[in-house]
Amino acid sequence: MDQTIDLKLKKTGKVSAADRLLNAAGPLFADRPFDAVSTREIANAANVNLSAISYHFSSKEGLYEAVFKKLLDDLAPARQGVSTFLKASIGPAKNNVHIQREVIISFVDMFIEMITSDENPRWRMRLVIREIQQPGPCFDMVMEGHIDIVHDLIGQLVACITKQSPSSENVIISSQTIIGMCLQYGLNEALLSKRLGWTGFGSREIAIIKENTSASILALLGIGRSATKRESENTL
Repeated sequence: MDQTIDLKLKKTGKVSAADRLLNAAGPLFADRPFDAVSTREIANAANVNLSAISYHFSSKEGLYEAVFKKLLDDLAPARQGVSTFLKASIGPAKNNVHIQREVIISFVDMFIEMITSDENPRWRMRLVIREIQQPGPCFDMVMEGHIDIVHDLIGQLVACITKQSPSSENVIISSQTIIGMCLQYGLNEALLSKRLGWTGFGSREIAIIKENTSASILALLGIGRSATKRESENTL
């Protein structure tokens, strides 16, 4: 299911040289360190002249930064979707464990659907992870323009459920754990498929992943069905 840039685009004449460079450079930077990717390799992959890099982006460094700016722009609808959903859900979920559970299940469903969608090229996740694991020139851009936003949104939900401050260590770490549990499926399809004897992630496999991930997150937050059952028994 891993995505590659549609090379047919460069033959149509409808995509600019700058866009072809961005489309070609992203996957290359995602899979290898910055210094291991040559400007000639990028130009060849984009089917443009080598001079187009300096003309449109001044340098390879400028192209690298432009790739991240485009990536963050492309992820804007996903950020907005998460924001709209969580902001509408947190109020009703306050002090209502049943709604909290429904919100978590719906969020996991939406998040994993986005992560594993064919419309979400996997190289984007690999590139972001490379940049944050080995902080480079776009680290702050990625943190401030995407990661902080999404993590803070999820942190508000975690804080609502756990009745702790959104800035507390526990909420921040729990939010990171929740995001990591979901994101792994966009990166480890081959590994998990091998372990389970799957041929890949189809609708059946995605449904199983969603169900298991939701159950794990509910347990992490102390609102799993078994926890709720124990609480009800203790009040009798």
